[in-house]
Amino acid sequence: MAFPDKSCLFAFATPAEFIAFFPEYETTADEFTPDKLIELSDNRGYACILGLGILSFATNLTYMLGFVKRQNISISSVFILGVCGAYPDRGVNLLDVVRVDAEFVGDLGYQEVDGSFYPFPSTVRATDPSQAPHHLQQLKSVTGLTVNCCTGTEELGLLRSRTFNADIENMEGAAGIAACLACKMPVFEIRAVCNMASTRDRSSWKFYEALEVLRKTLFE
Repeated sequence: MAFPDKSCLFAFATPAEFIAFFPEYETTADEFTPDKLIELSDNRGYACILGLGILSFATNLTYMLGFVKRQNISISSVFILGVCGAYPDRGVNLLDVVRVDAEFVGDLGYQEVDGSFYPFPSTVRATDPSQAPHHLQQLKSVTGLTVNCCTGTEELGLLRSRTFNADIENMEGAAGIAACLACKMPVFEIRAVCNMASTRDRSSWKFYEALEVLRKTLFE
């Protein structure tokens, strides 16, 4: 399946995620700094590697959207692509590909002296999925939680999923969606589950397998 729109911007946090989609750039990926717009070969649109975490991703994507506007480069929509962790007991499994239609900021709030956490309202929503390419409209819709510190215990995973009614965890989604909304740019977030956001066990992660299934879902 060819991607229908040739003026999309594919936004990645890390070079590893970018290379999984576009392996022909493996030897040059380290040259792509966060302020670099990558014009993909064969009229496949554009890409950028923005860095890990809320701060880097939001700042660099905002810069990038301003840059393309100043250069009169036509970008129709942004696709935030990458891996995620799935919270326990949410019906999301390893190697599932999901469409993240809403995101919360999981660390934004305050803690009381008894240890309880009270979140501040922080929901952002991606563009209505009816505006996405047809093959992406069929994906499972989930709610994401964007965090600065990834979950490492089952207790924290369950607490976060209950507090926010969230299905998956990542480190950039809310930042990317918010930047696009501020710039009035359509945005969609598509991720593949590489691990469970519970007791941290890197030996069980499926990082490269998740990226491969994500690439096939989008482009084949």
